[in-house]
Amino acid sequence: MAGRMVRAIRDQHPLSDAGGQSAVTHSRIIGIFSHNEHRARQFAVDQAVPQVYVNLADLLAHPDIHCVYISSHPRHHAQAVMAALAAGKHVLCEPPLALTLDDAQTAAHTALSRGLALGVNYLRRADPALRALREQIADGAIGDLLGGRISNAIALRPALQTWRLRPGGGGVLLDRTLHSVDLIRYLLRDEAAAIHALSTQQILAGGESAVEEDVVSHLTLRRSGLVFQLHDSFLVPHTPTAVEIYGSAGMLVARHCLTDDYPSELHLIRHGYSSALPLFTTDLYQRSVQIFAEAVRGQGVPLAGGADGVQSLAVVLAAQEAIRRKRQITLAPTPRPWVDRSLT
Repeated sequence: MAGRMVRAIRDQHPLSDAGGQSAVTHSRIIGIFSHNEHRARQFAVDQAVPQVYVNLADLLAHPDIHCVYISSHPRHHAQAVMAALAAGKHVLCEPPLALTLDDAQTAAHTALSRGLALGVNYLRRADPALRALREQIADGAIGDLLGGRISNAIALRPALQTWRLRPGGGGVLLDRTLHSVDLIRYLLRDEAAAIHALSTQQILAGGESAVEEDVVSHLTLRRSGLVFQLHDSFLVPHTPTAVEIYGSAGMLVARHCLTDDYPSELHLIRHGYSSALPLFTTDLYQRSVQIFAEAVRGQGVPLAGGADGVQSLAVVLAAQEAIRRKRQITLAPTPRPWVDRSLT
């Protein structure tokens, strides 16, 4: 992902100022910081990044750096986000925004109070199939909604079987379910009222880890009362990712929409017939960075903001509690004194 984000940043189209003139011709990467200096220097060589910083404070003090992209170990996200915001930088952070709800809320409040853009990189919101699915739902293409399911089951590649299989930021809930929950919020324009989750099996970590590797959840929405099933797994190979939405007059199915291996597709099924809906093609990484860059210039909002980072994290933390207590957990409405435009 990091290499794709580098290309996405460098490939941005010019942004226009209020007068219609091209005020920014391109984006450029000034430097990189990592807790692993050797890895940072190797990445800088591979991606032609001009500067490696051994201290985050030195990077944040650079006067030409206006935005910071954070894609480190999840346990470092909250601290890095807060340091960047304190330095007056706009932030685009990979999920999760933080590992605790208090830290995520603090980050969202800080960005709002300082007038800084805080984006949480829920990349799949830019997928053409999912954006078209959202529009089809809003247009009533399948009638009254009855429920649905998300299958986000992709075998975890050996190269990724490191911290994702350890406590303190790892586990399928924080790596996959977080994205599934965000998609339900985005597609249905609704919040979670309750969740029941079951951790089915642990294989990759040899039983020594407490993290979840395969989880089935049932998510109840607040306004509609509808129930959606989520299957998020590190263990299941050969199964295409899919989002299915059921309605009284039909069904919408998006496939290959949670991975970069194949182009996504969207099918509308009615009266026993399936038709593929036409989709435009886009680079999700470039699109996400473009929307964030526009938000930095006051032209819209990021694909997902701080409030989205808070809300989806709250659901996943409730899922962890549901697994531990072996019962459904009801979510209290999260106070949101900041503006959340993701569900409009």
